[in-house]
Amino acid sequence: MAALAAVNSATPSLQYGLIRNRLDAARREADQAQANVQRLRAQVDAAETESQKSQDKVRSLTNQASQASQTDPTYKSRVKATQSAVPAVVNAQGQSIGRIVNMSA
Repeated sequence: MAALAAVNSATPSLQYGLIRNRLDAARREADQAQANVQRLRAQVDAAETESQKSQDKVRSLTNQASQASQTDPTYKSRVKATQSAVPAVVNAQGQSIGRIVNMSA
């Protein structure tokens, strides 16, 4: 009987084999998930960098446009001419709701 017990303990059971296979599969899935997380983090970092560059460009262009409009007398005269040439229609609250159209043509 002692010899039989020694043989059984030396041979892994079917249940042990199944558990080991499941454990190996779970480890592979965890490794794949970790690799996926790292790939997604890299994509997020790249997207954030691109977003920051775009926001910096918008700020730069906005500043340039603001400076140009303040220093360019041609721009100021065009704005004044446009505002005076096409008066807006105003409602009772003083909000602009449209423009007067010249229908005499």
